[in-house]
Amino acid sequence: MVYILKHQGIVFHTQLIKLLYLIDETAVKDDGIPVTWLDYKAWQFGPVAPETYYIKYRQSVFDSFVSLYENNIGENKLLLFPKIDFDDSEFSDYEMDIIDDVLKEYGTKSPSQLVNVTHEPGSLWDQTRLQYGIDFTKTKKTDISLDFTKLIKDDNLKLMKYREAEENMCFSKELQKHCS
Repeated sequence: MVYILKHQGIVFHTQLIKLLYLIDETAVKDDGIPVTWLDYKAWQFGPVAPETYYIKYRQSVFDSFVSLYENNIGENKLLLFPKIDFDDSEFSDYEMDIIDDVLKEYGTKSPSQLVNVTHEPGSLWDQTRLQYGIDFTKTKKTDISLDFTKLIKDDNLKLMKYREAEENMCFSKELQKHCS
C-alpha cells in the first residue's frame, strides 16, 4: 500500500482499492499465491477489501500507514498519501516484480476505468455476482468473498501452493493469538 502511494504520486482511494486487488489477482494467476491476502468482497463497485474501504472513515487497520486528503475537484474526492516510508523487507523480489508489473499496466488508469477492468464479463467479481445472484440495484455491499481459487481451478500445482500458503498463514495467526 505504502509502495503504491509512493510510486504513483497521486492516488485516489478507489484506485488504491482496485490496484491492491489487481496485484493479488495477478499474483494468484501467475504463481497461485496472493501478495496481500486481503479478503475481497463482492460489492457494487467491488471487489473491495473492507479494511481498505474504511480508510475513508479513518477506521481502518491501515490508518497508521495512510493519510487522507479530501479533494473537492471532480468526482474522485479522496486522495491518499503515505504516512511512513516504504520498507521492502516485507516483500520478496517476486512480489515487488508483480506489484511493479500491475502498476505499469494499470497505474495510469482512472478509478472508473479500474472499476470497469475489475467488472469485465467473466472476471472473478462478475463470476461471483452471477453465482450468488447478487442484484446491485437492491444492495451495494455483500459479505460474499471472491474465491481466488476459481482463477486457478485447472492448475493443480497453483491450487496446492495456494492452499499450503493459506494454511501456513492461518497457522501463523493462531500462533500469534496464543503467544501474545
